[in-house]
Amino acid sequence: MTRHQPNFRLLVTALTLASIALAAPRARAQNFGLFASAFLDSTRAPSARITVEVPFRTLVFLKKEGYYDARFESYLSIRRTDIEKARPTTYVLNGFATVKTYDETKQRDQKARVWREIKLAPGDYEIDAILRIRETIIAVSRSVTLRVPDFLASGMGFGTPQVLSIPPTYTTNFARWSEVKDQLAGADAPANAAIVGLERQPGVRFAIYFDSEVRVPSPCDIYYEVTDGSDRQVLYGKRRVELRGDDDEFVIAFSVDDWAPGAYRVNLRAQTDSPARDATASVDVRVDVTRAMLGANFDDTIEILALIASGEDLKELRAAPEAGRAAAWAKFWSARDPDPSTPENEALAQYLERVQYVVKEFSQFGAGWKSDRGRVYIRYGPPEQIDTAMDQRAQGEYEIWRYYSLNRNFVFYDMFGVGDFKLVEGEL
Repeated sequence: MTRHQPNFRLLVTALTLASIALAAPRARAQNFGLFASAFLDSTRAPSARITVEVPFRTLVFLKKEGYYDARFESYLSIRRTDIEKARPTTYVLNGFATVKTYDETKQRDQKARVWREIKLAPGDYEIDAILRIRETIIAVSRSVTLRVPDFLASGMGFGTPQVLSIPPTYTTNFARWSEVKDQLAGADAPANAAIVGLERQPGVRFAIYFDSEVRVPSPCDIYYEVTDGSDRQVLYGKRRVELRGDDDEFVIAFSVDDWAPGAYRVNLRAQTDSPARDATASVDVRVDVTRAMLGANFDDTIEILALIASGEDLKELRAAPEAGRAAAWAKFWSARDPDPSTPENEALAQYLERVQYVVKEFSQFGAGWKSDRGRVYIRYGPPEQIDTAMDQRAQGEYEIWRYYSLNRNFVFYDMFGVGDFKLVEGEL
C-alpha cells in the first residue's frame, strides 16, 4: 500500500530528481569481499582462514544445459610485514556459482564464496587478492591485513570450534566429549553451520590445548556466551572443569526454542589460576527455524512471509495445525530452493539475512520488519543506491532507495529528523 504525506508529491518528485546534487549517493556494493581470520587448528598450529566472497552482480553467468554457471579465480599473495624483506607466498582459489534460472543470476544480495585454511606463524601479514572472472577480462584487486596472535602465549589455547547439529534425544547441556560421544553418534557437522528443522538443536564441540605436558590436572573455568546479529547477549554460562592434557575436548548444546531465526555467535573463554592462563575462541551458527516462530510468534512469521509470498503460497502453512507447521514450513522453503543439490537452501538463507538485517537496523520505533524501510528491504533486498535530501521547509529528511534492475524507486520521509522514515512514494 502506498502512503502519502499531504501536499508532498510535487516536493518529493523534485527532490528525487535533484537528490544527486543535494547528497552524494552511498555506495552499498563492492566488487568482492576479502576476509581473513586467525585461529588455532586441531594440531595446535596457528592458522588463518581466508575467504573470498563475490556478489552475483560481479560474476558473468554462462547458460549451460538446464542451468547457469559462473567461474572465477582469486590469486592470493600473503606477505609478513613485521619481518623485513619477507618473501610472499601465493595461492590460487577457484570458485563458482550455479543457479537454475536467469533471474537468479541477477539477485543482488547473493554471493559465491571460496576459502582456504593456511598455517601461519604468529605475526602481522598483508594479504593481497586479485579476482579474475572467467570468460571475461575483468580483474579487480583488494587487500586486507591480519594479525596472527601467539595463541599459546599464556600456555593454553582453543582448537577450532566445530558446530554440530544435535538430535533431540540428547539433553545434556555441557559435557566432556569422551563421555557423551556415543549419545551424539547421530550428530552431524553442517558445512554451512546452519541448523535446519525443529528436531535439531545447535551444539559446539571444542578442544583446549596446552603448550607443554600436563603433569597435574588443572582446574579451569570455561565461560560461554551467545550473541545475536545485533551483538545482544542471549545466553551466558560458566562451567568448572579439570584439564588433563590428553582428554580436554568438550561439547555444549543449546536449546533454541525461544530464539529468533538468524545468525548467532558463540564466544568461548577458558581461564586457569595456577598458573594464570587465558584463551578465547568464537564460532558462528545459524538457526533456520525455531518453535517460537511456529508457535507463539506464528502470526508474526506469516506476516513477514507475506512480504515475499502470495496468500495462495502461504495457504498450506497458514492452515496447518501447530504440530504440522514444521513440515509445512520445510515444504514451503523446499519449493523455493534454487539448487536442491547443495546443502544450503539459498532462498531461505537470503530471507533470514534480510529479516535479521532489518531487525538490527530498523527497530528504533518498533519491530524492524513492520517499518516501511524494513518491509521494502525484506521484499526487494538492499537498494542499489541510496540518496538523501533535506526538506528545505522543515527539519525532515528524505531517503530515496533506487533499484535500477527492477525499475523501482522508493522515497521515505522522516518528518522530525529522528530516524522514523515513512514510505511516501512507491508501491510496495
